[in-house]
Amino acid sequence: MYLTLENVTKIFPPRGGASEVTAVHKVNLDIEKGELITLLGPSGCGKTTTLRMIAGFEFPTSGEIILDDKPINSLPPHKREMSMVFQSYAIFPHLTVFENIAYGLNVQRLPKSVIATRVGKVMDLVHLEGYGDRAPTQLSGGQQQRVALARALVMEPKVLLMDEPLSNLDAKLREEMRTEIRRIQKELNITSVYVTHDQIEAMTLSDRIVVMNQGIIEQIGTPVEMYRFPNTRFVANFIG
Repeated sequence: MYLTLENVTKIFPPRGGASEVTAVHKVNLDIEKGELITLLGPSGCGKTTTLRMIAGFEFPTSGEIILDDKPINSLPPHKREMSMVFQSYAIFPHLTVFENIAYGLNVQRLPKSVIATRVGKVMDLVHLEGYGDRAPTQLSGGQQQRVALARALVMEPKVLLMDEPLSNLDAKLREEMRTEIRRIQKELNITSVYVTHDQIEAMTLSDRIVVMNQGIIEQIGTPVEMYRFPNTRFVANFIG
């Protein structure tokens, strides 16, 4: 397997008089190279915490995260060869579209010619040709999301992580961007972990779905398996 979580647990310590919280409990997950896995569940089920542990923004209390046969628990985010697309886009308002996409490559101090080539390719991929000189304020929500996606992809990550990236878009745009994300993921054959609470999103995007509830995995399976053969009452109710 390409990306593996072995008995991963995250316990947040007591805060402000509240007792400790077990956000994720003994999660085991194997993800194949080129697969798109969706972590699906209601708010507070542990899906985003799991994604943040994969990214390196949180560290497991116990358990192991392994990428390409190498344990990565102790690595900081910038050394994990992963890119993340956030719910809020996190686009820099004072930079152009080109500068936003090129930001990570500039931090790596790559030659300008290499940066121009890689940014050009990824802008073509996400259908932003001709938008390089525009300011983020001149873009629609869907175009801003494409910029965020392009900025993640231009780093050529081993794993693409997406945290509810479509939740700020209207229904029609969400549907359009779902199709686009799946097209790009297939075209690049990039291993991807996608977090959502939207059942339709999960069913249309995923190779496999991981349904989470109260920090544990209820079921892992293809969209068809989830719909036809739910393992628990919770999965049956949540998938609908």
